[in-house]
Amino acid sequence: MRMLIGGALLALLAGCSLPASLVPGEPNVSKYSEKPPKEYAACVLPAWQKEIPKTAQTAISNGYRITAPSIITADEIVDIVKSKDGSRVSLYQGPPWAKSDAMRKAVRDCL
Repeated sequence: MRMLIGGALLALLAGCSLPASLVPGEPNVSKYSEKPPKEYAACVLPAWQKEIPKTAQTAISNGYRITAPSIITADEIVDIVKSKDGSRVSLYQGPPWAKSDAMRKAVRDCL
């Protein structure tokens, strides 16, 4: 019985850690920056790595995705996509009790 409960709990936690790209929903923060995606990403990445050293950047269609892994909840993700005169910045964070103010501040400071 204990293994069944433990397995169910583990499955529940695993469901919470899906990347935002796999979970439908709106970003927690959606902003516009006059900086091109590469320049904006170069500002956010070091700030996020200061908070969570395993933060990584990957190229996506028309821009970049920066992902800060989380052990307990959904990863914190910022998508930076080329727009007409700069970048569209979308921040996805986990549940309210797990959101990082430092990560959100870096996203805003780099605009």
